Amino acid sequence: MAGPSRIDISALLSPISREDVFRRYGVALTAAILGIILRWLLDPVLGHVAFYVTIYIAVAYCALVCGYAAATLTTLVGFFGIFYWFVDPRHSLWTARSSEIHGIVAFFLVCGVFITLGEVNRRQRLRLDEIVHTLTIEVQQRQQAEQDLLTAHNELEKRVLARTHELSQALSRLEDEVAVREHTEERLRHLSLRLMNLQDEERRHIARELHDTCGQTLAAIKMSIALIRKSETHTPESQRLIDDLNSLVDEALREVRTTSYLLHPPLLDEAGIASAARWFVEGFSRRSGIEVRCEIPDKMERPSRLCELVLFRVLQESLTNVHRHAEASVAAIRLERHSDDVELEITDNGRGIPEERMRHFENCSNSGVGITGMGERVRELGGHLEILALNPGTSIKVTLPAGTSPTRLVPSTVAMSR
Repeated sequence: MAGPSRIDISALLSPISREDVFRRYGVALTAAILGIILRWLLDPVLGHVAFYVTIYIAVAYCALVCGYAAATLTTLVGFFGIFYWFVDPRHSLWTARSSEIHGIVAFFLVCGVFITLGEVNRRQRLRLDEIVHTLTIEVQQRQQAEQDLLTAHNELEKRVLARTHELSQALSRLEDEVAVREHTEERLRHLSLRLMNLQDEERRHIARELHDTCGQTLAAIKMSIALIRKSETHTPESQRLIDDLNSLVDEALREVRTTSYLLHPPLLDEAGIASAARWFVEGFSRRSGIEVRCEIPDKMERPSRLCELVLFRVLQESLTNVHRHAEASVAAIRLERHSDDVELEITDNGRGIPEERMRHFENCSNSGVGITGMGERVRELGGHLEILALNPGTSIKVTLPAGTSPTRLVPSTVAMSR
């Protein structure tokens, strides 16, 4: 019960806003009438004293709640009501006693004090109410903003979770596609290497066939020509034809042997990459007219057989490209064996590879190994291929692991072209 009572009293004593004019003056008039009625009820007790005591209460209340103008109205209505009904002679607005005049003056003075103090207090309470109202609105707005922010945060969280789920699914699909593509590229790479290995085996087979069949046949023809030359039945004209035929057979024999060795040099299997490189470089320089400077150690520990084959094919393809495309006059070969790897570098002073073709150039020569093929071979062995554009010329540098196959020290020799 205490709570509701406090709430009602607080509501009754709350100042009425200036804009609510009818209510303020209605309350003031009602308070004056109630003061007069209360004085009438207390008249048997108070008698002819304290005529204005109930009006003081009404004026004080109106000064606190309704303002000085409404309190003034309460003062005037209450005074005239009390003076007319309770001051002798009653029912008259005239008195001849000085004591009554003194009471009237005192009444208006006391009411003036009540109105002044009440107006000051009322204004302070109005300002305080405005501040409280403003703070309440700010708190409500802040709470609403916090609620909106929380709602937006929750919505954002939902969107983030949904977007994350979508991205996760897209990433999963992308990873699957990348895995499929990598698997396909790996299979294509293995297929390409398989084809190149088959090509090497076919070259070895063709080289052996050329050496064992065509070479032997040409050697037999040469021996037959020697027997014919020894006979005494031919004329001088036929002797010239025999000599020309012998020269042609010698040239054909040299070409067959050279082609056989270019397809797969026996020195590569017998003596190693150093000897095969020297033999190939000397023959290349003689046939192309390009000066080739070699930096190949006299003795070199042999790497694995597959490493030697890849190095020789890279050397073949690089010098062939120098002859066909570089328009170079000088080339340099450097071959070094380190503890764990072998390094081969081929440079020239030609026009070089255009920059826009550095990434896409692929030229398959007679050996069947273009730059892409070289890269695949080197990558399969775990090596590194580097192509640099010089000014002028081009540099191709290959580094391959030496391998773990048994190796031996062999002297580097120069094989002459036959």
